[in-house]
Amino acid sequence: MAVVFTCLNRKGLEAILPHRGEALRNIDGVFHSAADPNTIFGVKEISDKDRDLEGHFPGAPTYPGYAQDEFVCLAAAALIPLAFKEMEHDPYVVQKVVRYKKNAVPGDTLLAEVTLNGRKAKFFMFSARITNQRNELVAEYEKIVGAV
Repeated sequence: MAVVFTCLNRKGLEAILPHRGEALRNIDGVFHSAADPNTIFGVKEISDKDRDLEGHFPGAPTYPGYAQDEFVCLAAAALIPLAFKEMEHDPYVVQKVVRYKKNAVPGDTLLAEVTLNGRKAKFFMFSARITNQRNELVAEYEKIVGAV
């Protein structure tokens, strides 16, 4: 029987990514559907105890852009071995072009929709959107590049 839907928490991500422990703190999990193999959804709940908030605008904590970037890159990295089972694990992903649209704050649940737009040999090109639980656009990524 074919797998229709894959859901991985941080522990499950360790099976397909080289990241461990604290390196995965910026993502809670991913969802991938065989019906749309070029798209993955990442989830991150922002808690007031999140270490990335420490000192980032005391009195008005805001989830920083670098943490959002890492969140999207981790989701994109997870898409490579899920969509291409024959690929070796250990993908490397960096974001190139991003526009931040709305602050993310404690209590927000972020959903990253990452889409694989193309592949050339061992290089992958992605785009992504992060929305919050109110479906408001938080950030938009035009260009994300991955390699294995």
